[in-house]
Amino acid sequence: MIITRLKPIEEILTMLEKFPASTICVVGCSICARKIQTGGEAQVTSLVARLSSHGLDMLDGKMVKHACSAKSWDEFIEENPTLEKAGILLVLSCGAGVSFMGRISGKPVLPGLDTTSIGGSLADNTIEGLCSMCGECDVGIYAGLCPKSGCPKSQVNGPCGGSNDGDCEVEGRKCIWVTIFETLESRGMLELLDDIKPPVCHDRRL
Repeated sequence: MIITRLKPIEEILTMLEKFPASTICVVGCSICARKIQTGGEAQVTSLVARLSSHGLDMLDGKMVKHACSAKSWDEFIEENPTLEKAGILLVLSCGAGVSFMGRISGKPVLPGLDTTSIGGSLADNTIEGLCSMCGECDVGIYAGLCPKSGCPKSQVNGPCGGSNDGDCEVEGRKCIWVTIFETLESRGMLELLDDIKPPVCHDRRL
């Protein structure tokens, strides 16, 4: 599951100011963004109303099945005729969906969400920060807990100086390294942390 969050309305308005006199259609995605309630029907309807209150020319919002998947733009239009009338698509999906629609639509396509990580779902709970798509997965030595995505600084060799009594210096977060250490200790596998890990090789993502 791709984890996203709504951009601040001020940021969205600033983006839209670059495209004056354009008719806007807010597009939601029926997969991840709908599941975590950042780009479902309620969020699309709410954003259309908020932007309309600022005097913008809005079409009714639309939901697409997969913002990141279609055989062609014609397929999108056949299922969602309103999209053809839009001058701008404001997409509530992950970055992949925004980029995909930008490539096939021939229209300006703007992101309404920020993509933060890959996560998962357990019952009714959404688990964020499970993967940062670094291209060199070594999560096995960290007890299945990725510090590259779970730590705001992507520390791969232990906690930073901002960790305090098990808490991250970022408010509201537990230090991922405390959980990694406690889990490995309970398994008698702390020796997995003995080796110094080099920085991520970003070439592996290419």
